Amino acid sequence: MVNLNLSIIIFFIYLLIIPAKMSDPKIVQICHGRIYPPYISAYALRVNNLLPGHDSTIVSTGGMIFRDTFIDNIREYRAILTTVYSVIRGNRYLEIAISRGQFLRRKYIEAVKTIISDSDVVVLEGPWQYYLFRNYFSGKFIVYDAHNVESLLREGNKYHEYTLKLEKDLVSSSNLILSVSKEDVKYLIESFKAENVVLSTHILGNRIFEWNGENSKNIVFIGSIYGPNIKAVNFIISIASELPDFQFSIIGNVNLHRFSHVPGNVKFYGMIGEDEKNKILSSSILALNPVFESGGRNVKMVDYIMHGLPIITTETGTRGFSDYDLNGAIIVDGGNNYVSIIKKITSDKETILAMSRHVIELRSAMLQKEGAVNAGDIILNAYRKWKANQTSK
Repeated sequence: MVNLNLSIIIFFIYLLIIPAKMSDPKIVQICHGRIYPPYISAYALRVNNLLPGHDSTIVSTGGMIFRDTFIDNIREYRAILTTVYSVIRGNRYLEIAISRGQFLRRKYIEAVKTIISDSDVVVLEGPWQYYLFRNYFSGKFIVYDAHNVESLLREGNKYHEYTLKLEKDLVSSSNLILSVSKEDVKYLIESFKAENVVLSTHILGNRIFEWNGENSKNIVFIGSIYGPNIKAVNFIISIASELPDFQFSIIGNVNLHRFSHVPGNVKFYGMIGEDEKNKILSSSILALNPVFESGGRNVKMVDYIMHGLPIITTETGTRGFSDYDLNGAIIVDGGNNYVSIIKKITSDKETILAMSRHVIELRSAMLQKEGAVNAGDIILNAYRKWKANQTSK
């Protein structure tokens, strides 16, 4: 009887002192711009694929959101005045306006504050709303999901110094920083003295597709309405007239920009569903990525690779792929020789087939190296260590 009572006492002490597995934290992802549907932009893809299966609320405002939309765990709030004001101001002012809360609706501000108060982890999908909500972060685990180094992208922009200070302040206050390329990790450590940066690349799951475009005359580009993508489309328009035998398919809401002098062999699809997008990619002979300024890793490149598509890109477009052998799979050109390259490689079926085989080898290497990397696990493990340290203090 004594032994039984002693066992019961020990059992209850165990329950009190050695807790069971820590429950998963509630997470809020604070975003800007439209993030539904997930395929609307590379940014939206990253946001929606960051924490699948975790208790996360995604909340966003500004940009091409014309009505409040609540779907599943997504909360999008329109900010039409902020967006219109930003267009008038120019100089890529939208993010700056959001960071300053200019014309943002009280409904949005109060909703975010409420969600933060009910969350354990705050993930900032970009630095822009750090100043707006930092006074409500006490006791929260702060994650900066750095899609780019924003201050680098704004060199020469009148808001560069403001962005640099904002980003430095957020980096110094974050418990964890996720970065999408080794180049950005190195920069954050060396320039911002970041001590808690983890590489978390764009891989978008283990979705692979069969390529059957060797006999096609279609060339594809994917882009959202974003400065580097607009420049890329203008470049494609400039070479399309020299390649009248080819059709150029432009996927994504970059079509919302008013392009001039668009030749007949350039077709804008706008926002389309995943199935239609995958069909176009799988049946195209080439994918282009003529981006001349960018940061992080281009998600469109990952999408092209998952489809086994031969690719022509710029040096900038290869950011985030330094660990891999791109020879044979991806042709890198500064923009002067796209027309001759396209004519040359598409005139020989064996060359195109060989390129696709090399892309598939690259895809296998990427999936082997990155396929098991899970941002949710990274955040969860870091949070639990932080929480344990907080509890022991």
